[in-house]
Amino acid sequence: MIRRKFLQATALAAGAMLMSFQAMAADLKGAIVVMDLTTNAFQIEMADQAVAYGKEVGVDIQRYAPAGSFGDYEGQISIIENLITKNTDIIILVAGHTTALVPVVKKAMKAGVAVVNMDNRLNTTDMVAYVGVDNGQGGKMAVDYIAKRLGGIGKIALIQGETGNPVQILRTKGFELGALVHPGLEVAAQQGAHWTEEEGLKVMEDILQSHPDLDGVFGESDNLAVGAARAAASAGKTDIVIVGYDGQQGGYEAIKKGDVAATIRMDARKMVELSIDAALKYIANGKTTEGIDPETYIAPELVTAAEVDQYITN
Repeated sequence: MIRRKFLQATALAAGAMLMSFQAMAADLKGAIVVMDLTTNAFQIEMADQAVAYGKEVGVDIQRYAPAGSFGDYEGQISIIENLITKNTDIIILVAGHTTALVPVVKKAMKAGVAVVNMDNRLNTTDMVAYVGVDNGQGGKMAVDYIAKRLGGIGKIALIQGETGNPVQILRTKGFELGALVHPGLEVAAQQGAHWTEEEGLKVMEDILQSHPDLDGVFGESDNLAVGAARAAASAGKTDIVIVGYDGQQGGYEAIKKGDVAATIRMDARKMVELSIDAALKYIANGKTTEGIDPETYIAPELVTAAEVDQYITN
């Protein structure tokens, strides 16, 4: 009975907080600034989830991304500068560079904008909070799964995302740690790409030219993994264990078809909720970070054919 009352009280408190946020958020203007809104499904999902959750709590969230390439952090800087002049109240930022965006984030915070850094970690604490996934853990999980499928022995390759991107760095470190703890695995190739399916295809073709006996591949995004699977299929190498990352619908569908073995899922909705809630709490607190966790990490999840059906939405 006591536990039931506690749970009821917790639910009531959460409901009261949501109502409080909705009342406060009615006049707030928000933005989510990601790296790409054209080719990268996970970036698009994060942006869409931010818009949807914003509507739930009553704040108008608009989506923004540079018109240039995926790594166009200068474009992100220009977007944030413009949002500052528009007196935007909240910015959720998926940063394209660890340090280049720090000055403009500091400028935004000084101007009274509640900036929450999501997914790609900035090298600063001058913001409301950071919310993301432990990408190092996720990279290691991918290698652990490949090792399990291969019985601990085989040649593996890494297809990286945009070189220097915060997420790329962490996922690569996780991959390297995984390779160290599985000494029977030989890293035959490690090559950078640009997060896209076509880049995954091209890089995998190059790798297979040099290493036709490849056994496993970790693509640092589902796009890269799907592209790698296409190249493997064209070369008649359908037994290569390929693992992606993010948890995109394209990745799930490739797992369902048997082209990709698994993906490391990030919960975009959860990241968005925690990020927007932190920004609203910051504003409600009189623009102080009191009571707000400076860093929140969500655990990544391994999704294989055994779990994939629950995540396919189309």
